[in-house]
Amino acid sequence: MNRSKLAIRTLGALGAAAFMVTGLAATPAAAQTFVPCTTAALASAITNANTSGDTLALAPGCVYDLTTPLPDIQNTITIKGHGATITRDPGAPAFRILTVDSTGNLDLREAIIANGDATGDFGGGIRNDGVLTVRRSLIRDNHADFSGGISGNTGSTTNVDRSLISGNSALHNGGGLGNDGTMTITKSAVVNNNALELGGGVANDATLNVSQSNVIDNSASGPTGAGGGIANFGGAGATTTLTSSKVASNIATNAPGGVYNNGGTVTLNFTAVLANNPTNCFGSPTAVPGCVA
Repeated sequence: MNRSKLAIRTLGALGAAAFMVTGLAATPAAAQTFVPCTTAALASAITNANTSGDTLALAPGCVYDLTTPLPDIQNTITIKGHGATITRDPGAPAFRILTVDSTGNLDLREAIIANGDATGDFGGGIRNDGVLTVRRSLIRDNHADFSGGISGNTGSTTNVDRSLISGNSALHNGGGLGNDGTMTITKSAVVNNNALELGGGVANDATLNVSQSNVIDNSASGPTGAGGGIANFGGAGATTTLTSSKVASNIATNAPGGVYNNGGTVTLNFTAVLANNPTNCFGSPTAVPGCVA
């Protein structure tokens, strides 16, 4: 099954709309700034919003094709994507799509973040050093040395809700997402991401909570690759808690293919870890209680 069909199937199983919500009762429109369908307009809108905060409404279905990086998010900003895509032009130099500074608070809704490239750094799609919430969005085909899709760095708070993280890659750890702060993934799917070392789907060395989500068909494919689905490492302070979720059909060069744990704590609450290759959890330096094989 190809990635697009799998993405549709996975989001459908989660009961989550990928981007747009319809059939809701009309409510009065809050003050917001409309962003025309040009990259210059988007960059200008973020610069202005950094002064005092704002809600930016993107042009529905627009493709904002970036040839230079956008300004960092430095204030409280909501971006309502309305199904728009923010992507790095294939011919442009390497840069990530969005950066949230330590003073920033970004609420990203119903958007596609694609083709970011943070080679030599963290977070190809989005780097978060502040507060980041991603709702009903698609983070796809981004690349970095660490945390290909989204990077939650030290001291950050990252929330991923009803979203799809797919087709991202990392040279080292965290193909889909990497976390050094506090990260919560809810009603989402982490599908078909790749890291060469640890955590093809998600790499965590701080606090990670996954609820009602699927981590499936990811890989850790390099010579030292392990934890195709999830890698929890960094010592005793690293904690991963999975609740009512599934970690399945992930692969790694070395055991385990599903959940790798090194020195931290992984808790499985009503969570299935199955059909991973070469093992589900067996082979981790630290055992994962309740995980079979």
